[in-house]
Amino acid sequence: MVMKGDRVIVAIGVVILLLAAVGVYFYKPAERKAFTATGEVLCLLHGTLREVPSAIEVADTNPFYPLIVTPIAIHYDKSGEREVIPLFVKNISNPSKAITRTKELIGKPVDLVINGGKSPKELSLELAERFWKKTDLALLIKDDKEGYEIGLPAVPIASYLSIPVIVTNKMDSRVSSVLGKLKVKHILVCGNLSTERFSSYKIRDPEDALNITIDLVEELFGEVKYITLTNPLDAWPPKVLDRKQVTIGPVEIPSICSTKIVQTLMNFILKGGEIEIGNFTIPEDYKYALIKFEGINLDSDEVDELGDAVNFYVGIDDPNLPESLQDKGVVAGGTSWGGIPVRDATGKVIKDRFYTEAILYDMGGKRCKVTASGTWFTKSKGRVMANIEILKLDRPTYAMAKKLSTITPYLTAYHKGILFARSDFAFAPDDNALTRDLKRCPGYYSPMRNPRLAEPLCKHVFDKIHKPLNALLAKLAGIPLNDLRHLRDYYKDNPVYIAVVGDAIMLPQIVYQNYMEPLDEKEPIAYTGGGTPSDFIYGDIDPIPYDWSNLANDTFSYYPYQENIVGRIIGWDVQDVSALINRVIFYYDIINKLGDWKDTAANLVGGGQDFQRPPIRYFIFGTLLHLTPRGEPMKYWTGYGEVFLKRTEEVVLKPMGFKVLSAYDTEAALVGFTDNALEKIKKSCLLNRLLFFKGYMKKLVGQDVVKGKEYVERSNLIWLNAHGNQHVFMAPGPYLVAAGLGGPILHRILLQIVPNVMGGFLGPGYHLVNLGEYSTRNVENLNLGPSLVWIESCVVGRIEGVYPTESGFQAFLHAGAAAVIASSTGSNIAGGYLEPKKHRYDLPWTVWRAYLNTTRNMKKGIYPDSHFGYLIFEEMCKGLMKNATVGLAFRNAKNAYLPKDANWTLWWNPPLGENLKDIYSKEMSKSKKDRMLKAKYISFQEY
Repeated sequence: MVMKGDRVIVAIGVVILLLAAVGVYFYKPAERKAFTATGEVLCLLHGTLREVPSAIEVADTNPFYPLIVTPIAIHYDKSGEREVIPLFVKNISNPSKAITRTKELIGKPVDLVINGGKSPKELSLELAERFWKKTDLALLIKDDKEGYEIGLPAVPIASYLSIPVIVTNKMDSRVSSVLGKLKVKHILVCGNLSTERFSSYKIRDPEDALNITIDLVEELFGEVKYITLTNPLDAWPPKVLDRKQVTIGPVEIPSICSTKIVQTLMNFILKGGEIEIGNFTIPEDYKYALIKFEGINLDSDEVDELGDAVNFYVGIDDPNLPESLQDKGVVAGGTSWGGIPVRDATGKVIKDRFYTEAILYDMGGKRCKVTASGTWFTKSKGRVMANIEILKLDRPTYAMAKKLSTITPYLTAYHKGILFARSDFAFAPDDNALTRDLKRCPGYYSPMRNPRLAEPLCKHVFDKIHKPLNALLAKLAGIPLNDLRHLRDYYKDNPVYIAVVGDAIMLPQIVYQNYMEPLDEKEPIAYTGGGTPSDFIYGDIDPIPYDWSNLANDTFSYYPYQENIVGRIIGWDVQDVSALINRVIFYYDIINKLGDWKDTAANLVGGGQDFQRPPIRYFIFGTLLHLTPRGEPMKYWTGYGEVFLKRTEEVVLKPMGFKVLSAYDTEAALVGFTDNALEKIKKSCLLNRLLFFKGYMKKLVGQDVVKGKEYVERSNLIWLNAHGNQHVFMAPGPYLVAAGLGGPILHRILLQIVPNVMGGFLGPGYHLVNLGEYSTRNVENLNLGPSLVWIESCVVGRIEGVYPTESGFQAFLHAGAAAVIASSTGSNIAGGYLEPKKHRYDLPWTVWRAYLNTTRNMKKGIYPDSHFGYLIFEEMCKGLMKNATVGLAFRNAKNAYLPKDANWTLWWNPPLGENLKDIYSKEMSKSKKDRMLKAKYISFQEY
């Protein structure tokens, strides 16, 4: 029973509560003074976390999600001790195999999942309440593009001080309430937010965020030794103003498979190799047109067993353009060469597709023709189709590798580093991208298929990236920027790590001129691209300003010298990059579960690296028949490839303590043919029933003979040396290309002919290479450990102008590798012959004399010297034996290369690719050996 007096007391209490509530909304606290965000002040402020999860998974749908969870995933206590847990950025509905497999390898349960159902504000406030007991300081970021650009480089501060990141569109009572519960005294503000309830410091711009982080890192850890470069634009794509869709096909085209040689020759004679299957037109008002192209092989039932594939090309139908751009000026690739298929749960291909994206500038009204060529082993023809989407963008700076910047605070905080993030790092052609004579550069978005663009691109890299980076390095070293010699000498002896996180639009490369594969507006190399794209300038303090010639040098050294340690972190998208970063951070957790994997190395060398100039054959096939470009060496046996396979095993890998798995030529292919597959090829046509010898081919390229897949999946360090392009490299050489028509006798006869035709890439067995090639389609399905992979092959390391899933080396990263080193242009072979070689031309007895001399010396432990990229690889391995990091060992090896190799002379240096430009007549048909210094500079620049 309630008495009257009690009612009075209750009423008074209610009134007091109401007045208090009114005070919450109407009381204006005294204005709090701003505090100074110096390292000295900030290191006195800290947060205290509760128990953190074992691993975190966040959706890739919002760029703020990874930023919000970064200080939970990695943070430091007041004594500087670091706690780090895995942070995976994931496409929830279509997770990358790279993510799922890395999670399995690390083995930590994911007990915090951010699935994308909440706003950044809701999520950040919820996590702050859940994981923090209290904190003196909080980092607030405005939920918009400006907030992201400023907040991105500031997020490592949150990890260093163990403070929460709050993302909001305004400072309201909910935000204030959570901050109050956590006893926040001060806030750092990024973007257009304001409050008078807390002592605050407004971070003005990304430069301010960078400077604050520098001050804090130096206060907490003594010095800055790690710099991450990234571009926030990769998380904020251009606006789509309009779009158009085109579907071509299904269209039936003939098979041009080399194993059905009669049918293929007839198809070439009657229809040509590449068939136009349709076309599309870019609308007149599409100044910046994004082309999304999907090509599909509709008859893909034998892809896994035989290696069937379709190539697609898109050219610009304009007679005023060079022929190569009319054929391949927009798209060049295929379902194997650049394609990533859709697979079922067992790994079987269920959709054989090639997908790419490209930006075209100022090409409105242009008609683009789509051509295709198909290789089906058992079918006379096959069906193909293409889906094209053309998008009108409001700007051309469109990231091909999406949202990589979102994971950079996690990477940076792990390394106690700083994050240098600017949107003006990006480069794409527009009205301001002008040549020296003030010409615009309409066409493809990179010099790969738009050589005129190289000049404004390189100038942009020098002015907008190199100069600001040097200014940052000068600030860190306390050296005046104009004292360039002192700055260069300081970092020569005290290098820092520079991680370049982004694609070649967001963080572009210098493209040096290349005498073998030149940047040539009149005759551009549209498939593989010209020039030498390079990240060298990111580590070079003193390049001669605006010199990107083939022999570009430095200001204060005789040869170019890379002062700092540079690595580009790239992948198909943020999923792959977050998986890569976690594989490196938790490397030892992974390798401890892999048994003898860590003690094993793969040594795989492809065929077709032996070169001769036999005078009679050269006269017949070169001078008379014009089947060999004038002056080009021919792929005839010298023993060179076998010798260097053995040398790599005995001189390089075994001294490192590895058990070495070696394979050469066809044995080094990725996979071989099953008995059933060989039977299908034999029955595919009448000629094959008569002349395709199944037993002979089984010994040559059967599944029990070929070892590549087994060896690379078992190996920690992987050396791969073969011919290729940006999509693929192939281990088998002329020996397999000449096979497939008859038994051993006819094979030997054809082996004397094949090397003379199209550089040894054309013969009855050419398409037998497909199944076992190291293509994007094949490699992405491997299960690699966190291996270090060196790929010595033409162009496979190119990212400039190459969509990420088209990239041959990035398929290795997707498959689980921790680091890949590969060349961006035509990688050099050190002659392809053995010494002594006293004359330009070769005779059988001189070749055998050199081989016998070399093998005798090898029995005594004396091996030929290494040169070009192989020398850099060997020097890097020596550094690894001294416990240098991969980055430091690679930097030191590059810097040692030119002084060691510059004065060595040779007869010729054929590239590891398919470029058949007639350069040999000018550069290689000499009466005596030459230093070929331009080729050596290419080797220095290209990795």
